[in-house]
Amino acid sequence: MDKNNLHFFLGGADLEMSTIRTLLDKEGVTYSDANLKWGASTSKYGEEIEKVAENGKTPVIVELAVDSPVPENTINVDHHNENASKPASILQVCELLDVKPTREMLLVAANDSGYIPAMLAMGATKEEIESIRYRDRASQGITPEQEKQAEEAIAGAREVCGVTIVKMAHSKTATVTDRLFDPDKQQNIAIFSADGEVNYFGPEDICRALQGNKTGERPAPWDPKQTEVLYDHFGGWVGGAGLGKEGGSAFWGGYPNHAEALEFILTKNQEKQKEKSNSKIADMMLSKALSDFRQKA
Repeated sequence: MDKNNLHFFLGGADLEMSTIRTLLDKEGVTYSDANLKWGASTSKYGEEIEKVAENGKTPVIVELAVDSPVPENTINVDHHNENASKPASILQVCELLDVKPTREMLLVAANDSGYIPAMLAMGATKEEIESIRYRDRASQGITPEQEKQAEEAIAGAREVCGVTIVKMAHSKTATVTDRLFDPDKQQNIAIFSADGEVNYFGPEDICRALQGNKTGERPAPWDPKQTEVLYDHFGGWVGGAGLGKEGGSAFWGGYPNHAEALEFILTKNQEKQKEKSNSKIADMMLSKALSDFRQKA
């Protein structure tokens, strides 16, 4: 495919997206970048995508949810949700441009698709991983102050039923999960943020249960022309390389009642632990943790 016939529209900011932008600059390929955040969609570009097609070019949308009409010849580059089986977006862009990915690009791809375990699997060094993760957080707009707040939150964390409970001023969860990552231990972290968001990183069956089953749709409160999916539990979002794989790790996030979410997470973990420990002790730990959480809320 002739790269001069392509025009890219970039999605939410992170290290992968900035790496794609750098590659496009190097290759002299035209693109539009609206400096969007995660969850970006095609409507953020208004009629620009259609105008590009009208001018004879092929639009390439990168990690943009399609919530507005797009030309039939639009190429959709993504590797999330229904596109989870595809290579990382940076690798898809390399294929479109007929460019051999560098080690740096491969590290960025591994990080975006499979986080630290994927980088370890390709033989990344400790220094490479720390560099990639730090730059990814910076690309997402995480500030030094938020990094400091994460360290303070971790210092005040506690572990109950195998879950590390963290209460933090913001919801930039990578500042916590990166610091607590242990390659020899399955991730099990619940982060409660002052902005109302809750994020859980742990067994994939608990993450799926937190979201619940899809029960239908309704007009979205932010735009009646769009739809909002309804679930029989907390809703929100789920993802992760281990989603749908028995014994795998995943993540869940949403805006539930904090106390109810904590009780659900701890109860599910307690059920997993009861076979390995004294159930009365587990019950006491759960009760005390929930009581303390409600008092400090």
